Amino acid sequence: MKTTLPVYRPVLPPVESLLPYLAGLDASRIYTNRGTLNEQLESRLALLLAGRAETLVTAASGTAALQAAILAHAGRPRGGRTLALIPGYTFVATAFAALAAGYEPLFCDLAPASWRLRPDDLPPGLHTEHLGLVLPVAPFGEMPLQDDWSAFQARTGIPVVIDAAASFEAALAAPGAAVGAVPVALSFHATKSFSTGEGGAVLWADREGLVRAAQAMNFGMIYTRESRTAGFNGKLSEYHAAIGLAWLDGLDRRIAARRRVAADYRAAAAAHGLADRLILPPEIASCYALFRADTRAEADAVAAALAAAGIETRRWYGLGVQAESYFRAHGAAPLPETERLAARILGLPIAEDIGAADIARILRALATGDAHE
Repeated sequence: MKTTLPVYRPVLPPVESLLPYLAGLDASRIYTNRGTLNEQLESRLALLLAGRAETLVTAASGTAALQAAILAHAGRPRGGRTLALIPGYTFVATAFAALAAGYEPLFCDLAPASWRLRPDDLPPGLHTEHLGLVLPVAPFGEMPLQDDWSAFQARTGIPVVIDAAASFEAALAAPGAAVGAVPVALSFHATKSFSTGEGGAVLWADREGLVRAAQAMNFGMIYTRESRTAGFNGKLSEYHAAIGLAWLDGLDRRIAARRRVAADYRAAAAAHGLADRLILPPEIASCYALFRADTRAEADAVAAALAAAGIETRRWYGLGVQAESYFRAHGAAPLPETERLAARILGLPIAEDIGAADIARILRALATGDAHE
């Protein structure tokens, strides 16, 4: 059956809301390279997410933000510290950012009954003398564990960068809580709950570190035309900054719409006796609605029932990065807990304009495929 409800349908600001910002570009003729719109966006985001200025620098994508944060904080591998410790339960971008910065990914498993890596969960017998970097993840937009990882970094001397791609709302709900000694990378992709179409940002209390991140995203150049550090092209264009500014102009309306969607999902789940099987905002970001199956077989049955009804589902992190063909071919070991969890978590359709009738339809199909119904 043809899919009629995709797992996610982005809604970017309408064209008319962009025009006041874009009109200025015709006069300034500055389209990239940290122009006026980018400066405005950075300022507004820093105040919203950190409560103070000079705590955020934008990027062309979430992956670019992550790579820039790695280069600014850990630098290229040196002294035999060539490994980046990465939880398997994440999107492939985490590992590719480490590779681009020169590190070899070392994937680690989750602790039982967890879906995020914590300092206390590091594998026993881990040879930390080879670690040049740790890349924990804030899955599905949870709050980054800034205090925990800052303490680990101070104790071990190993640089930490947190991949918090979808954590805009978590940071917005508690300004300053995500900001500290560990840089945090955000994604502003079209599928995220704040978007510039494509983009991202580094959130960090280290002002000089942010300058280094901006330098890394400008071919190693800062204040001059001389490349002085490792770098690449990771700057946010003025066109994408215009989308972000227009998005912020309508932020209150969007938040209200997303709260309605979460409430409709809760009501429909309760009506079918599935309230305890769904993971919904604000526990996670509002760009996700997740079904938690007890087994992979149950998850497969649910996915098949929804597909038969024209409803798309997705395992957002696949079965873990270590299970991807590219990394298997490079010797990544199986991670049993990661694969067990990843197989059981299904993403359901969600969007800020999805209607209550469509949500009810999703829950009816979900109940049909759920072995507990």
